Amino acid sequence: MTRTIAIIDADICFTSLLISRLRKQVPDFLAFPVSQEMLLAHRELLLDSDFVLYNQNEISEKEILAHCASGRTPILVPLLQTTKPYPPKDVLMISHEVETLAGLGRIPVSQDSSVQTCLVLSFVPPKEREAHVTSLLERSRSSFSHIVRLDVMPGILMPKDPPSWEKENANRCSGVTDLLSKLKMGKFPPQSIPSYLEPDPYGDLRFGKPEHSDDLITCHSRTILILISKTVRYLSGLSGKSLLLVVSDGLSFVRMRTLSKNLRHMEIITPLHMEKDAMLCCEIDELLKLHKGTSHQDYPFSISGKIK
Repeated sequence: MTRTIAIIDADICFTSLLISRLRKQVPDFLAFPVSQEMLLAHRELLLDSDFVLYNQNEISEKEILAHCASGRTPILVPLLQTTKPYPPKDVLMISHEVETLAGLGRIPVSQDSSVQTCLVLSFVPPKEREAHVTSLLERSRSSFSHIVRLDVMPGILMPKDPPSWEKENANRCSGVTDLLSKLKMGKFPPQSIPSYLEPDPYGDLRFGKPEHSDDLITCHSRTILILISKTVRYLSGLSGKSLLLVVSDGLSFVRMRTLSKNLRHMEIITPLHMEKDAMLCCEIDELLKLHKGTSHQDYPFSISGKIK
């Protein structure tokens, strides 16, 4: 069943751009423009709408609800930010908000295993990558009892340490460099994985940073796959559903393909206007073709720029 999104904004160019973006982000929804004149002529126009995206300068929430059925209120999404000087939201920010509110973009819970694995491949700046991953972690908390994050990237691209890691004399686990060294030597019980994990501010567990920036990207792919396997085995012994989230950045496409073959779900975070880079599009298409699990291509909102 197709769900609908009504858009109330007099800016025709902006509305067209937003409809185009929503068609790409949430293809199961039908987005259509609604003018004040149309509402006056057809007061029942919003009765079956699942979402109403509205410009607060043109219509109020109370006026919208007057056109809706009392027992079926749509989800209302303002098109302008709520802080002065009330600038318009980024088109991609709006589509990302709709996707989240609709419960889309979630990592699916595996039905045949207590552990789900997800690979996030990032082609955007660290700030945008972390905005996406943080949102992903927040949405995943309701589905998974345990979440472990593994960053496979140069140390310089890794997220900032949680505050607890910066305190003097804080209890620190041995870094991931020590763990990789032990994995290379052979026998390593999965039950020892927790001693290399630290809680971060988002409610999940994260492996400690490497001693050298290139430790994770220069070690053999087999070692990374062993680490993933051991972590999955550890999580499978816990009660409830678990998620292993592998976040990668700055890797070669050869290594990306290796990782994608061994993780069940995949998300690719691409930059704005990616269509201008034919080589990047080609490589990403190959990744999607090779991946046998659920693939999701996400275009995150731009933190620095405005589209409208």
